[in-house]
Amino acid sequence: MSIAAANSWPQQTGRLELDDADPVIADIERVPEARRGLLSTVGDNRWDLTPLVQKHTVSGTLSIVFDTFPPSYVAAAKRLIWASINKPTPVEDLERSSAARSQLAPATVCTFARFLRQWMTWLAEKDIHEFNAVSGSIYDEYAEHLKRHRGSRENVGNILFAVTRAWLYAPYLPEVDRLARPPWENSYLGRTSVLGPANWSSENKTTPIHPQTMAGLLVWALRFVTDFSDDILAAKALKARPRDVPPSLQSLTPHQRFRAYVQQRRQDSQTVPGWVSSNRPHIRSLAKGFIGWQLGLSPEEAVMMNPHWPIAGLSASDEAHLPMPITGSVEGKGWTPAIGFYEVEEFCRHLATAAFVVVAYLTGMRGEECRALERGCCQTHTDSATGQLHYRIHGRTFKGALDQSGNAIPAGVEREQPWLAIAPVAKAVAVMEALNPSSQLLFPIDAFSLWPCGVNAGKAVHARMVRDRIQDLIDWSNHAAERLERPHEVIPADPDDAVTVKRFRRTLAWFIYRKPGGRVALGVQYGHLRGYTTDGYGSRVAGGLRDVFPMEEALARADYLEDAHQRLDDGEQVSGPAADRYTQAIHLFDRHFRGRYMSNKQAAALRANPQLRIYDNPQQFVTCCYDQAKALCHPDRQVTASELRSPDVSHCQPGCGNIARTDQNILQIRDAIARHQVEIASPTTPIPLRCRLERRITALQGIVDEHQNNARS
Repeated sequence: MSIAAANSWPQQTGRLELDDADPVIADIERVPEARRGLLSTVGDNRWDLTPLVQKHTVSGTLSIVFDTFPPSYVAAAKRLIWASINKPTPVEDLERSSAARSQLAPATVCTFARFLRQWMTWLAEKDIHEFNAVSGSIYDEYAEHLKRHRGSRENVGNILFAVTRAWLYAPYLPEVDRLARPPWENSYLGRTSVLGPANWSSENKTTPIHPQTMAGLLVWALRFVTDFSDDILAAKALKARPRDVPPSLQSLTPHQRFRAYVQQRRQDSQTVPGWVSSNRPHIRSLAKGFIGWQLGLSPEEAVMMNPHWPIAGLSASDEAHLPMPITGSVEGKGWTPAIGFYEVEEFCRHLATAAFVVVAYLTGMRGEECRALERGCCQTHTDSATGQLHYRIHGRTFKGALDQSGNAIPAGVEREQPWLAIAPVAKAVAVMEALNPSSQLLFPIDAFSLWPCGVNAGKAVHARMVRDRIQDLIDWSNHAAERLERPHEVIPADPDDAVTVKRFRRTLAWFIYRKPGGRVALGVQYGHLRGYTTDGYGSRVAGGLRDVFPMEEALARADYLEDAHQRLDDGEQVSGPAADRYTQAIHLFDRHFRGRYMSNKQAAALRANPQLRIYDNPQQFVTCCYDQAKALCHPDRQVTASELRSPDVSHCQPGCGNIARTDQNILQIRDAIARHQVEIASPTTPIPLRCRLERRITALQGIVDEHQNNARS
């Protein structure tokens, strides 16, 4: 492949002249005042970019270590990385459209440095130690190397764009550091010839969480928030303060208290409290911390007494349970017999995880938006017309938070419209505020971590930790389901992948468009939401979750129509006043959409076509060919017509002109008749109920007979 000659960059375009004493971050105003004390300088071997991070959702440190670069490229790497931190990238010099931003975020600078080190290391192994020695054949060889060893087209493209960025920074660099234009940047076709055709599609490739997994997880998360939280918070408060001890012990030293305690146990039971660690389930250990707590000692005093435990002859058989009542229950049965002294932190982590699941899933927030929520984010609002209480969640948004130059605003921006929420979400927020009274963040990392957080203390929990804690919550819930003899509430493993917050929004959209009832499906699926879920659920109507709805709605409708077409091809018959409209719609779908790639344009056309508004309603044994003018489920249809409306499955009327019945609906009726007959035959069924079931069977059989007499292919 040929390569264009090196660009004739202007010789005086702000060329960098760096001194070892120069600060790595040139504009001190970009650094919060509290972090300006120890900034890296150019001469340092390690550059710390953490002071630039303004997000509480970013944990850990961001640094670049130049020992890992080839020695011949260290100076060039420092110039390039300094430019990426402090100078806008001349992206306007690209001959193609690009979403690349001119100013890089700190984490993106580190990614650029990693890819740059990879490129420089490869060049050094080829005995090429200056950028101006890179030729077209070297570019070609590097691209082929990446395609062999670096996997996907997207990954290879990202690595090659780091080389592109190094070329774009040429105006700031001396001649020896200037790259010639990479061949993949000669034109769009040049990029395609190197990387191959793009495999991008408008479809959201995030896999929804399996509905049984998500439903089970939400059930247990809601239980923690609404039913178990009072007990867990009480246990945390009880453990946090030493016990009141009798006056007879108050004057004794810690060692004397222990001796008096052991003497009393010898007389009473010959036992002392013990506990079993989760990582040593077959060994019962002495509950030293619990005994110290009982004696009114601080944890530090109890630790100091470890060498002086006079317990010879006593067995650690009693449980180290906190002396408190359990008030929460599952269907009238206590959710746990007691809370152990050593279980409190684990239960607090489960409670924090459950609250995160409830808030993130039932509002439709993005994961980072949820992690960035702060104390006091939930505000109540009373509707002046109805008196109904509403909850609004205020917070920051990061996607689309750009300045006038199109660069990301590091700290995000306050969301213009708050998220609308329901009572369980408000309860989850209140629980987290009570669980972490000293934290400004609603979901601090300390509430989720198994260990002290060190430098990350005060940061928000990160996504990987939430994923791990969700799995811990699932494991505990499944053990509880077995212990409480509720096997139907065991949360099945998701067949595709780990349950992550990133998948919540896609799962919510899946429920809303794959379940009967259209946009109210989530309310039907979970009874506690009924009556509140609307088109604007979790957000305002004009934004928020709507960005993940359209394609999911189109895919759901296409899947249903595809299945319906196959059943018609196999000879399925249809009856009812809307039978002709049903078959015409299926054939229309076949001509215009079936078997084709679902682009955004086609998805919009599918959703906009009024003839293709077909909805399955298995609860009423009908298929709705929705025409709002005929819809008896909407008595106000003549005065409040709206193209966004979908059928109200909870108010389906038998005489509606939108009804079609397929052979599949009739099979559903036959199954219902069989179930009713079993109930009638049961000796435990009351006589009045038998009479009602017999009348129901007669009505259903009439529908079956009418279908058999009038259905047509």
